[in-house]
Amino acid sequence: ALYSNGLYDTADELYASAVYEGYLPWPVIEQKNKASQLKIDLHGMNRALAHSAVRVALQQEIQATSWQINGTVLENDAIHKLDKDVIIVTGKGKRSAQHLRPVIRPEVQRMLQEEFYPPLGTSSIPGNMGALAIPVSDVKLWLKHQKEQKGIRLLAVAGILKNISSGNRLRQLLTLNLNDSTGEDNTDSNEE
Repeated sequence: ALYSNGLYDTADELYASAVYEGYLPWPVIEQKNKASQLKIDLHGMNRALAHSAVRVALQQEIQATSWQINGTVLENDAIHKLDKDVIIVTGKGKRSAQHLRPVIRPEVQRMLQEEFYPPLGTSSIPGNMGALAIPVSDVKLWLKHQKEQKGIRLLAVAGILKNISSGNRLRQLLTLNLNDSTGEDNTDSNEE
């Protein structure tokens, strides 16, 4: 219901909670000796679950690429170690209503093009129609953009908090309240 009503963020939160609580499997396939490649398996998922699984897994990558110590943002090497295309296993559609007519694959392709900025392109993997490859260059560009946007939002919040903690906002409010209670007119008196 959340997915079909476009409430993707709420659906993602619910999905992440279900994974955390052990009700759903984490879609990222851990691969020995292939730490530089992200592989997401959507086998057995419906469109709504697959949608959230991809979004949550890629958002998790953003969080894994940086952290803070004493307010200083340090880069993790994860973004630099990523040197292979991201693989999304969608399946061939064997369990779809119309046998071998994939449902997940076109949904994932649509989502990556329409809901991600910059858009993430996909290509078929030769010999494996049940999987998509996202070019590593697209993923790195997307991760960089997401981190920049996160930084802009954090700077805006820091500015607000600085204004509050420095007392500037409190002084402004007190001045407004004092002027209102004394009946002083704060408008420009030079109007003709």
